[in-house]
Amino acid sequence: MIIAPERHGSDRIIAFSDAVVAIAITILLLPLADLEMPADGKVTTLFTENAAKFGGLTLSWVIIALFWFGHHRLFDSINIVDRPLMWLDFAWLFAIALMPLPTNIVTENDSTSQVVGFYVGWMALISLLMTLMLWHARRAPGIMDPEVVDSQAGREGWYRSLLITGVFLIVFVIALLMPQGATWFLLLQLAVDPIAARLARR
Repeated sequence: MIIAPERHGSDRIIAFSDAVVAIAITILLLPLADLEMPADGKVTTLFTENAAKFGGLTLSWVIIALFWFGHHRLFDSINIVDRPLMWLDFAWLFAIALMPLPTNIVTENDSTSQVVGFYVGWMALISLLMTLMLWHARRAPGIMDPEVVDSQAGREGWYRSLLITGVFLIVFVIALLMPQGATWFLLLQLAVDPIAARLARR
């Protein structure tokens, strides 16, 4: 007897994924609740003394939000979810749920190559898992409609995912070599959309 591969609709996994991301993005900001007012009682001093913490938490919050947008873009074009895609999504959610750990490490310690490398490397892992999900969805029969895969928007999404992962990997290498200010190179992500659009038109 041939057993058909297990496949499910995407609604439940989308709802579950949204819940995990919402919890992770909330936990990320909890360290701010432990901040104490400085001796001079000024809010401006509170912000200046904790500028690195605010900056790191804000950056991580924005990046998780962008990953969530990418996740929604992917699953909006998916008809069904098979077991490999489900496990890839669970791995992605595990990495998202642990994002507060590298964020806390980078905001509480000096910017050494190990500290910044771990932080950027963790984001590269999340992006790579997203790219693997998209790669599997594009090639596995029935998960995405062929016309969606072959459309300009579909090709643009594929190139965007590859480029985003590539930028994270490049910044990861930079972080290992020159950790001070390495995260500024994440602004290279601003060039991803126009490049992906141009590649998709070829």
